[in-house]
Amino acid sequence: MTEASFADLCQQLADNTWLLGLLIAVGVCFLEDAGRCAVGLMVAAGHINWWTAFVWMIFGSLIGDYGLYLIGRYAMAFVVGRRWVNAERIQKMKGYFSNHAVKAIIGARFLPGFRTLAFCAAGATHYKIAKFTVVLSLVTLAQTLIFLYATEFVGARVIAYLENPAMRRAVVGIILALMIAGHFIVARRKKRLKKI
Repeated sequence: MTEASFADLCQQLADNTWLLGLLIAVGVCFLEDAGRCAVGLMVAAGHINWWTAFVWMIFGSLIGDYGLYLIGRYAMAFVVGRRWVNAERIQKMKGYFSNHAVKAIIGARFLPGFRTLAFCAAGATHYKIAKFTVVLSLVTLAQTLIFLYATEFVGARVIAYLENPAMRRAVVGIILALMIAGHFIVARRKKRLKKI
């Protein structure tokens, strides 16, 4: 499922709350941030009820995260049994998670790409499910609120300005200029680090 097909399906199912909710949950579970942005923009456009989006986005996120936790918890015995992962590394992960679990869960929720690794590692190290549930629920609630309010703000205020072709070109130009400037800053920094 791509982001475009997900958005089209959400619009088609706007009249059926349960099917729309299940679609939002599945989309957020697998597409994560792209799905959240699509749902948030549809809420801003008035195609989806705010509470429907809020509840089902949380549900989809938690289902996906618990799935990763369970994969880590029950697949690790298989992986260690096959000697694909050293049992000593699992002990190191347990030590890390016992000290930094909350930071890892928060980081995984907000930084793209870390979710699979962090939540599988939480399961692999047998991190306590009760603590995992509390922290994950609070972070997911905060992230869902941030996404919904941010996309509502963008949908209501920013997108209207982008209907003007001159404004679109200006925004694209600014984004490209920022990307180029960022590239030069990083390249310059790497050169300085090589000299040291």
